[in-house]
Parts: sequence; C-alpha cells; structure tokens
Amino acid sequence: MTGQILCAVLLIGLAGATTLTVGEGEQFETPQQAIDDVSDGDTILIRAGTYKLNESIELWWHSDIWILGEEGSRLICNSQISNVMWIFNCDRITISGLCATHTEPTELESCTGNVFGIDGTDNVTIENCEINGCGAIGVYTFMADGIVLRNNFIHDNTFWAVQHEGNGLLVESHHIEGLIMEGNTILNNGGRQLDMFHCAGSTTGEFMGVTNEDGYLRFTFRNPMYDSIDTCYVVPGCEGPWLDIAQNPEDYIGSDLEYSWREVMSYLLVYNRIDEIIEVISVSIPD
Repeated sequence: MTGQILCAVLLIGLAGATTLTVGEGEQFETPQQAIDDVSDGDTILIRAGTYKLNESIELWWHSDIWILGEEGSRLICNSQISNVMWIFNCDRITISGLCATHTEPTELESCTGNVFGIDGTDNVTIENCEINGCGAIGVYTFMADGIVLRNNFIHDNTFWAVQHEGNGLLVESHHIEGLIMEGNTILNNGGRQLDMFHCAGSTTGEFMGVTNEDGYLRFTFRNPMYDSIDTCYVVPGCEGPWLDIAQNPEDYIGSDLEYSWREVMSYLLVYNRIDEIIEVISVSIPD
C-alpha cells in the first residue's frame, strides 16, 4: 500500500514534465537545442555520443531540471575561454552521467574556461560525471549554495579541481559551507600551474591502477595542530615510509612523519612539513 501511494505521489509530481532527448536521429541534435526548449521540471536525456561545442552550453533562469547522460555521452568544448557548461541564476539542477572536457590546447595556448561554471545558482548536484581539463577549474561556483559533488572523477584540470566561493581545492573538503563532496576521485589537478612553477617530475594522474611500490597510496591521518583529517595521494619519490605505514600503521602512532605536500597532491602547495601521527584513519592501494 505504501509503495502504491509513493508511486502515485511521483506520478502527480511528474505530471506535465517532459523528457527532451538529444542525439543522432532524436528530437534534438545538440544539448543546447534541448536547453533552449526546456521548461521547469523537465529532464534532458543526452544519448551516447560525442558532442563538439564551439561555445558553452548555457542554462539560465530555470529550476528543477535534470540533465542526464547515457554511458558514453561526451561533451567537448573547442573554445578555450568558455565553460563546457554554464549554469546561471537557476535552482535545483541535477547533472548526472556526463563526461565533460575541453579540446587540449597547444603548448602556446592556455585554457581559461572551466568545465562546469555555476553562478548565482543554488542547489546544484553533479554526480557520476567525468570532469576533465584542460579546464582551468573542474567545478567553479560564485554566489552559490547547496552544491553537491558526488561520485565524480575530477582530473587534469589546470588550476583547481573545485573552486567554491574562493576556496580552491585539489582534494575533497568536508568543512566548506555550502559545499558537500562525497566519494569523488580527484587526481592530477593543478598540474600545469604547479608543475611549471613549483616542482618537477611525476604527478598522480600517471599512476592510477598501479599497485606496487612504484604506484601511489591514499593515506589519511589526523593532523594534531587542527585536529582535522588530512588525505594524501602519495607518488613515487615522496619521502616517507608509506608502504610500511600501509602494512603496519600501529607502529607509527605518536611518531613524526615528514613529507612534502606537493608530492602528496594536497592543496597546500609546496611546503615540507613534519606532523605527528595521532591516528591512521585509512590507507588504501588502488586496484
């Protein structure tokens, strides 16, 4: 009986809503054509395929819109100065299942557009997406609240994985107001900027899937100064007994750990630090 009531409520809530389908031979050939025809409450379904864009996909002044990508749907923006998708003055927008990126610039070019730009918009959920540079920032927000980033792969963006209200992030953060991050994989962002000015050598994006001492570890520990949780992605050459910690974490409680923040891909750029390990929360080697 409860299930029947729930179904009835859902049907009533969906009354009048439309699904606009994008793809070869479908109702709309491009995502922007569907957005231009969308009404509040509608769903845009993007079929599998590659969609090359000469400018941003723009969604303005709408609420309760779902933009869903089938597996294999890929947005590629050819403009280095445009966002792949720009959401402006909207509310309650959900984006799921898309791969969004820019065309790779030449060595003489730079990409200043972001992948997702969110301006003056509240309650945006981006989930199960691949958010790939060379976008300057994977997800950029300004005057936005209620942003949820869940189960995305955010990688190889020029400056930051996420910049929310001026907070630039290269790792997940769980304490910034108006932003919820859950289950995202965030790798090799900031590489163009940071590698050029602050460091040399390998970055974590090259080591996905490596499971031995030449690969990287995800290492989480408690910082004694701020009593906060720090998450590091350790790459080859990073000073520290990382593999031994993975195997024998109890041997390191109360000891000092010396490491370089840049080499472990955290958002504090190039500082070398010594922290006392109060508690090892988790250590994992990627499959």
